[in-house]
Amino acid sequence: MKRCTLWFNNLSLYKKILTIFLLALLAVCITFLISIRILTSRYNEELYRTNANSLNHVTTFLESEMQVIQSLSDNMIGDPIFQDNLVFLADNPYSNRRALARRDIYQQLYSYVYRSKYIKSINIILADGTNICMGSSDEILKFNVNELDEITSSLKGKATWAPAMEPGDDTVCARQILKLKYLSLKKLAGLYITVNMERMIEDGLKSAGSLEENSNFILMSGEKRIYPATAFHDAYCAEIIAGNKQQENAYLISTLDNKKEFIISGHVPYVDWNYIYFRDYDPLFYRIQLISFQILFFTFFIIFINAACVNLIFRHIFRHLDYLIEKIQKFGSGESPACNVKCYDYENRQDEIGQLHRSFDDMTHSVKVLRDENYDKQLLLRDSTIKMLQQQINPHFLYNTLDTINWMAQKYGADDISVMVRSLGNLFRASIAGQKDIIPLEDELEVLDNYIRIQEIRFKDRLHFELKIPKKISHIFVPKLCIQPLVENALKHAMEDTDEMCMIQVVIEEMEKDYEIRVSNTGSRFESDLLEKIRNKEITPQGSGVGLTNIHSRLKLLYGDHYGLKFYNEREMAVVMLSIPKGEEI
Repeated sequence: MKRCTLWFNNLSLYKKILTIFLLALLAVCITFLISIRILTSRYNEELYRTNANSLNHVTTFLESEMQVIQSLSDNMIGDPIFQDNLVFLADNPYSNRRALARRDIYQQLYSYVYRSKYIKSINIILADGTNICMGSSDEILKFNVNELDEITSSLKGKATWAPAMEPGDDTVCARQILKLKYLSLKKLAGLYITVNMERMIEDGLKSAGSLEENSNFILMSGEKRIYPATAFHDAYCAEIIAGNKQQENAYLISTLDNKKEFIISGHVPYVDWNYIYFRDYDPLFYRIQLISFQILFFTFFIIFINAACVNLIFRHIFRHLDYLIEKIQKFGSGESPACNVKCYDYENRQDEIGQLHRSFDDMTHSVKVLRDENYDKQLLLRDSTIKMLQQQINPHFLYNTLDTINWMAQKYGADDISVMVRSLGNLFRASIAGQKDIIPLEDELEVLDNYIRIQEIRFKDRLHFELKIPKKISHIFVPKLCIQPLVENALKHAMEDTDEMCMIQVVIEEMEKDYEIRVSNTGSRFESDLLEKIRNKEITPQGSGVGLTNIHSRLKLLYGDHYGLKFYNEREMAVVMLSIPKGEEI
């Protein structure tokens, strides 16, 4: 499985899609073959149902005709002429009138022999072995009369149907004629009605209509063939009968003598016989095979045509992806693509291919523009670096000037001026010295201390400043200049437009995951969504308004979107709060 996955992953996109398409066509083809197989099976079942219905009609026809003949035998054994003359013959073995009695019986047989067209002969065998026959007397010789006599004796006058000793076209309805007078039930004679089974079966097959004329209909008694006289795979027929004991009706398709036969077996319950019907399946089979072959041929032909067309379409589509790959490779190596790639116009194509090429062309143009701009910036940066090197003396000159002012203030006893100058110098050094954006909290508080000294000299008793911090702060690191601008913002909004006293608090607390820094002041209140209004220019920032958005953006950039400045009002004080995650040292 891994090898197949690796092989598939290594294929080009064109080959992947073509492989998937061919597999889909293969699945359709397999489904089609299974469908043909199912349809053939359904056709065989329908053929079986049609023929089985017809054969049921045949067996019903045979049973009805046999019942007619058996009813005829019922009338014969109760006929007074037969009863009186047979009683006379039994009681008067030496009478001169025996010939007259036999003649009466013979003449009475005329009224019965023509009542069914399937009766070939009627035989009345007397106790002395003589035979009164209407029809050919040789017909009875096909049957084992002694065995039939024993069977009819056990049936006490009931009728039975029996086949001939050898398979043939005839069968016989046999029963005893008993003396009905005084219900003595004494045996008078044996009645044997020979029936033309071949003609009866032929008429039944013709009346069924849907059965073929060249089919073979075989009657079996147990595993012995009754009809027809000509043998037809007797051993196979016996095997079918033995295999169908648990199933009354069944069908199968088998090859016999190099011919396919559609075989249906069933049961004739009236006489407890079985039938087997053989129908020539070769014409149907070859017709089905031909139709299946034609369908498969056209299916594969259409699949081949579709595969060829899809292959051409895919090649046409993926040619432009190859062009794009060539563009990317040539762009990476700094070379120009071939003319057929470079000259193809994708501006008017609105599909994904056109969008990809246009996007790549726009990207390469933007990259070239950025490369040129970067080159120009590098030149400007080099010039700026030179100028900065030339002006490095300026900060040192400012430091020296502030130190001179501080010395002169101390000389003349102006302590306030000395403190302000020294604090201003410290602030100036802190703001421009060092390259780190994250500094220890101690350094940030030192900057805040210098700023507060200057403001306390400026505002004197009007400013009250409080600082609450944890005992140990050496391990806390904060962004550079993140507290002093907040205090400066508080002073500007709380003191510049009023003469009242202002209290400013800076509280640093250790929480579960963060350090919270809160700067609170009296004398002002924050508007809702202050930062959004400053960004949208709904409020014009004064003083350090831009500094607030700067600090807010730096916090999000350093620690993530969950961090930043929060503004709210609490206990007549405006509060701005920021959080620093623990363990952060960037």
